[in-house]
Amino acid sequence: MSHPRTLARFCLAGLLLLMAATSTSAVAPAANSADPLLPLAGSAQLTAEPPVDQIIVKYRAAADVSGLNAPDQPLRLKALSDAAGVALTYFRPMSGDAHVLRLPAAMPVADVESIAQRIMTLPDVEYAEPDRILQALLTPNDTQYGSQWHYFETYGINAPAAWNITTGSTSVVVAVIDTGYLDHADLSGRFVQGYDFISNSFTANDGGGRDTDAHDPGDWITANQCFPGSPTLNSSWHGTHVAGTIGANSNNALGVAGVNWNARILPARVLGKCGGTTSDIADAIRWSAGLAETGVPNNLNPADVINMSLGGSGSCGSTTQTAINDAIAAGTTVVVAAGNSNLNASGFTPANCNGVVTIAATDRGGDKASYSNYGSVVEVSAPGGETAISTNGVLSTLNAGTTVPGADSYVFYQGTSMAAPHAAGVASLLYSLSPSLTPAQVSRILTGTITAFPGGSACNTSICGTGIVNAYNAVNALPRISGTYPVTSSVNTTFTLVVSGANFIAASTVKWNGVNLTTTFVSSSQVTATVKSSNVITAGTYNVAVSGNHPTYGSLTTAARPFTVGTVRYVYLPVVLKNQSAPPPPTGPTPGFWESTTGDEFYVTPDSANVDNFAIYISVTGCGSYKITHTVPEPIVNDQFSFSGSFYASGTFDSDTSASGTDGLNSFNIPGCGFVSGGPWDWTATWQNSSQPSVVPATVVGPDGVQRATTIRLYRSADLATPNE
Repeated sequence: MSHPRTLARFCLAGLLLLMAATSTSAVAPAANSADPLLPLAGSAQLTAEPPVDQIIVKYRAAADVSGLNAPDQPLRLKALSDAAGVALTYFRPMSGDAHVLRLPAAMPVADVESIAQRIMTLPDVEYAEPDRILQALLTPNDTQYGSQWHYFETYGINAPAAWNITTGSTSVVVAVIDTGYLDHADLSGRFVQGYDFISNSFTANDGGGRDTDAHDPGDWITANQCFPGSPTLNSSWHGTHVAGTIGANSNNALGVAGVNWNARILPARVLGKCGGTTSDIADAIRWSAGLAETGVPNNLNPADVINMSLGGSGSCGSTTQTAINDAIAAGTTVVVAAGNSNLNASGFTPANCNGVVTIAATDRGGDKASYSNYGSVVEVSAPGGETAISTNGVLSTLNAGTTVPGADSYVFYQGTSMAAPHAAGVASLLYSLSPSLTPAQVSRILTGTITAFPGGSACNTSICGTGIVNAYNAVNALPRISGTYPVTSSVNTTFTLVVSGANFIAASTVKWNGVNLTTTFVSSSQVTATVKSSNVITAGTYNVAVSGNHPTYGSLTTAARPFTVGTVRYVYLPVVLKNQSAPPPPTGPTPGFWESTTGDEFYVTPDSANVDNFAIYISVTGCGSYKITHTVPEPIVNDQFSFSGSFYASGTFDSDTSASGTDGLNSFNIPGCGFVSGGPWDWTATWQNSSQPSVVPATVVGPDGVQRATTIRLYRSADLATPNE
């Protein structure tokens, strides 16, 4: 077999610059849970904001009130409850002259934010907000997470705070152009179909050339195998280590955590024995970005981010630069390592290529790592570690085999190869919040949201980029949606959509399945928009997003949030005909219709013997407090309503006599979604009926203030299908 002595550009010497200069420990120690500087491993954490059962309200100073516990408390509570659309109870006063009120049940924060916004429409309320439940910063329970200082210490990437905002998305793909990958337990399920681009069979070391199997068979070499004087080296499993930093399975009570807990990893194998060629790497760059390559199956999972922890000396050649240009034009961010020669990175490729995000390495104290390249071509730094003390390296997934694969392991490495995947992982978190980001925007965000280098550091903004990547600052710079109100709606309905979240930009626009809606900017945490009936002519899932023009980062659009539009939801209330003092007409009342009876009155009253004879339904389009009023003269001379038992809705009907003499059903409160069931029932109403309708047109005004047409209809219970929810 012919053994090539040099492989263009990315030869063994180039590979050594980024990889073999690293020091490794044989095995990673368990997390030191006794160290007070480290978060305890295994602590239970929630990945989503917990529901709340309290709300904080503060009155304006001008409101003549000494507190909600003043003598007029019931009146104030009623006003607050009416505005909120749910029954509130007073809990306690608090500092700052505010008050804590209890909700009827724990509710999602987004729903409580909507309730707070309704309360703030009262003129004497200064503010209202959910009484949020805060937690310790999200700490994964991976058993060796405590040794991953590069995530949580002062000069780590501040990942725990970022994870409280997002842990990533399965819709995001990160390509690792490297040595391939191994089937490590802590990477199970994370890889999508990759490709082995190594065209030289000796370098590939897997019995052939290019193929669809991107597994890493090992890249060990013996002395003089690559060129005269080349050393003996064990297999590096380099791509597996890089992949673990980007996306190891996290919070799975095993091993280590990755920066992105959900992203999928696309392995493109280009490095094997003695390195890899420029031509193979250029092909892998284009293919990873979703571009067609002759003789290679189409990539069905184009990468949002490419990580290249590889390099060699020299200028950026046209082949590499053109491939990078093509990837960037396709919308892919390209992150590369600066190199490990402690020299100016301008002399190393692809670190010196245009358009890439070049990453230098810092040590545990935030100083420039002793080996790291530097210079004006570096955009930003990230932890690369120093393994003179083994635990000061970067801990990630590896393999114990010295030549061919052996058992899974976890090892500390050092290098700009380890720094780059930290930045690539953070870039992938950005895409989970704003999938339409451009590579230039990602670069600006990464470089503009940093942790400053410590005083006295050998790093400064002239040679190590703008600072150290800060995951929290980066993701917190983007707008994001936390919830909508209402949470669902019905077809052919015009309604006001309230979108809650963070970092909304003035003059933002709500997008409904990509269509711009008429939008009102309320605050950085809320925008509202009008969804017209023409926007919801069919049932299904619609996408809601918010876009705006950021003064620094340009046009930003949130990740879409699904919104369900369904058919009409119904609330069912059992009723029966009241016994008559005189016999009914000879033909008798027809079940299911309004019929003239003795005295031209129809009585709707519970009767335990006949509780299933009839039912009434009121169609509504959401959940909350509804005002239901007849739109035709159907006066109700008396009505009241109460019930108890097992049910999913509650409320009170009050007489609402208008000047026209039309009474209606007022303030029907539905704190949840569903239908009424159970009993016993107590409902009396005398309906003055002259027109004998089977359908009573009505309007419903929901808690969002939008009026909707609906109907009230009488049916036999036995004829009703299962209620729609």
